[in-house]
Amino acid sequence: MERPTLLLTAKKNKDNICLMEILNRILIKDINATAVEIVKNVIILYSNLNPMEAYGLLISGPPSCVAKIFPIHGVIDSISEAEVIRKSIDLCKNMLKNTFYVQCYSRGVRVNCREIEIGIGIGLRGIAKVDFKSPELIVFVNVVRDKSYISFLKKGREKVSVKSLGQNI
Repeated sequence: MERPTLLLTAKKNKDNICLMEILNRILIKDINATAVEIVKNVIILYSNLNPMEAYGLLISGPPSCVAKIFPIHGVIDSISEAEVIRKSIDLCKNMLKNTFYVQCYSRGVRVNCREIEIGIGIGLRGIAKVDFKSPELIVFVNVVRDKSYISFLKKGREKVSVKSLGQNI
């Protein structure tokens, strides 16, 4: 069964064609993949592919409609700040070694992103160090509707641009 693999943001007024453009890249490797716009300009790709494999397929030939791509490494079935913090810390303990920072996005729901960012940072004290200038990884928390999606990426890798093509060659 397909699981949430990528969270993508579409550029303004491009959401109509975006689902087809995304699937054109992914269906090469996974014919059962589906893409669903869950809130305006926010798309979830459901696939059997590994999140980083799906990310690689899209970032190597990015659709013109996509602004950002986040591989989904964890899904939290809650938007409660305390629960998101607690479960994110558990997930991060296995992924983080040296330096990091947390970037939270609230997409269509009211949630205190600052509380989530600070809470995760404090919770990981002693495991990894917060570094805003040159982090090893950035922990992205995308809070959408009734779920929170956790992603780990190097700085600047979520953005889709002509520059992103050069980084992956």
